[in-house]
Amino acid sequence: MNVRSLRSARFWSAAAFCRFHFARPRSESVLGTGAFEILAPTSQRAEVASLVSALQNAASRPSHELAGKMPALPGSLLLAHFLGFLLLACQLGCGRQSSSPAVKREKPAAAAPARALVPLTNMVLIKAGSFVRLKHPVALTHDFWLGQYEVTQGEYAAVTGKKPSYFPGDTNRPVERVTYVDALAYCSAVTERERTAGHLSPGYAYRLPSEAEWEYACRAGTTNLYSFGDAATNADQYAWTLENSDATTHPVGLKRPNAWGLYDMHGNVWEWCSDWFADYPATNLVDPVGPTRGKFKVFRGGSWNHAVELARSRNRFMMAPTNGIYFVGFRLALSRVGE
Repeated sequence: MNVRSLRSARFWSAAAFCRFHFARPRSESVLGTGAFEILAPTSQRAEVASLVSALQNAASRPSHELAGKMPALPGSLLLAHFLGFLLLACQLGCGRQSSSPAVKREKPAAAAPARALVPLTNMVLIKAGSFVRLKHPVALTHDFWLGQYEVTQGEYAAVTGKKPSYFPGDTNRPVERVTYVDALAYCSAVTERERTAGHLSPGYAYRLPSEAEWEYACRAGTTNLYSFGDAATNADQYAWTLENSDATTHPVGLKRPNAWGLYDMHGNVWEWCSDWFADYPATNLVDPVGPTRGKFKVFRGGSWNHAVELARSRNRFMMAPTNGIYFVGFRLALSRVGE
């Protein structure tokens, strides 16, 4: 190999790393050496291959074996040797390098964490199921939550700033003298508060229970007149009615709950439901929500100023949605909107 060829080969070995990241011109080809790949003009491939082989052999031999055996080279060629050995050492130490361009990949944006559903502490999960109403099965295909207690005067005032109840004093009494419209507004306000606090999964909202949901939860798996059986004489343990109320409402949760842990489903105050009042269809029903329009809204459960017989699980009453009276209140339901 003459000096000119050696200088040219050295140049290509030293420049290889600066060039293998770019597109290869047609006049150049990849030269594989077993340890790394370099680019060189086709005309220089033989010289570069010979030089790289010599460098690799030299790198694998002890330094004392090389003493006196390396030919004397001009200064420029010594510099080329130095660069060649430097490149070889880098290749052998760092491993084979890819000839493909380095692409800077941007990390994908982290997905927003899903909001976990955190119901209010007094909500009870009601699993999907069915019950029989007037000899016809009614099926509820979605789980939902229902308030363990009727909404109290204190809870209502904390959200709305209003105190509409006829019986003031103990703020744990159920709120009453609220219209259906008032009850809906309260549900919306609680939904907004809990959504802002990050406690509601997408699509969930607080609302009033449907009439079917209310009766299903009141019965708690029973088929009797009341959730506690058929004997009205046992009602004193479970309900505030005309017979034991002393003509007033009472703080929620003082009587025994039904089998699903719900208090005051019988008595204390009637409770608004979301349905318009109409006769029940004489057929099997799945997730019924009542008619799409009407004049009166339904309320259920009996109250402090009505006889215990009116507090049976299946009994219903109705009133215009813009009216409020001192024996009607409500309790919250929670579910995915549309279920």
